Amino acid sequence: MNKVLVVAGVTGVGKSAFGVKLAKLFNGEIISGDSVAVYKELTIGSAKILPIEMDGITHHGIDILTLNDSFNVRDFQIYAREKIDEIIERGKLPIIVGGTGLYIRALLYDYVFQDEQENNLDCMETLSNDELHVELSTVDPKQAELIHKNNRKRVIRALSIAKLNVKSKTELISEQTHSMIYDALILSCTMPKESLYKRLNLRVEKMVEAGLLEEVKDALKIAGWHHPAMAAIGYKEFKEYFDGEVNLDTAVALVQRNTRRFAKRQITWFKHQMPCHWVDMSSDDEVNQAIEEVNVWMSR
Repeated sequence: MNKVLVVAGVTGVGKSAFGVKLAKLFNGEIISGDSVAVYKELTIGSAKILPIEMDGITHHGIDILTLNDSFNVRDFQIYAREKIDEIIERGKLPIIVGGTGLYIRALLYDYVFQDEQENNLDCMETLSNDELHVELSTVDPKQAELIHKNNRKRVIRALSIAKLNVKSKTELISEQTHSMIYDALILSCTMPKESLYKRLNLRVEKMVEAGLLEEVKDALKIAGWHHPAMAAIGYKEFKEYFDGEVNLDTAVALVQRNTRRFAKRQITWFKHQMPCHWVDMSSDDEVNQAIEEVNVWMSR
């Protein structure tokens, strides 16, 4: 299997800089594993790595779309796998850097996504819940057992999938082994909670000083609050501010609180979802040990 190095883990601990360091040491190129950094208009709130910070290392998956576009986990899976192949062809090491756990898992494991455009919706909308569920029972009995007939949206979606594909959703799920398709070493970056929370609070303050509020205003002119990216932490908290329901200090405090909560969820997620090698980024010894781990893994 092809080797892929992953620098994942908690937000705000220095993953981007560590990724650049590893890329310089091991002849790598970086693929961003962040769900918001793909958008050109969202720089400050996404804590996107800046060109000067890349230090000459090629980065992929940053500023590749505008807010007129959409990007989801399946899009990332396709994009990142193509980039991995290209990087390997150039004789370099693909390095995924980011904290969007679902994106990274979907990339590394044998997840199968389907075309989920709803097929013949005009026809489906004329059917009752009972009629739709009976039809689903015919084409995908297993999904019919799992989905209640009154959950109309899910029934229609399952029907659309079944009609668009020779195999049903149930069949495709059963074929997945949930195993990695790459020889991946996953470094999950963290640091002690007290230090991390102070760092995150300060980072949010610096984002505001750098013009985060103006970035949100400009993004809203293009996308509006309905865009999935505007539900990201660092953006969604300003909706109540713009609606006149809270003041700016409250909105900023909400960003800080939600960022801390997100970091806590990330730790839990990575502990349970993937085989990670944890690295305390506040410890030089652990960072150096992680670099040696990569060196040993590369030599295998």
